[in-house]
Amino acid sequence: MNGRGFTLVEVLVALVVFAVLGFAVTSRVGDIVNQTYGIERRTVAHWVAENHVSRMRIAQRGVDEVLRTGRDRERVLMADREWLLDIEIEETTHPWLRRVEVVVSEVTEQDDERPVDEVIAFIGRY
Repeated sequence: MNGRGFTLVEVLVALVVFAVLGFAVTSRVGDIVNQTYGIERRTVAHWVAENHVSRMRIAQRGVDEVLRTGRDRERVLMADREWLLDIEIEETTHPWLRRVEVVVSEVTEQDDERPVDEVIAFIGRY
């Protein structure tokens, strides 16, 4: 019998090939989505830290006193997320210069406070 078309075995092999390809593509798309979310999260956390350091530098303008050393915590809202900032100000060898470390964590429902980003800056008296 000389018929046109595919046999059942050929159709099943083609379905298996398409299923394997579909599975591979969807798993890679999921990985890309997770990577994109991580990059976006770290970027916003870095902006939060940089904004805080910039605010500290602006507040120091025109002030004759150096920053007080110590630790502080602050919550900030940015990009529809809440961020926790751990700020540590330390002395340096120069009396007018302070080392400022800002560690940023995202506030989540799981109370998971793993740092997302960290910025170290130096702020002077003037």
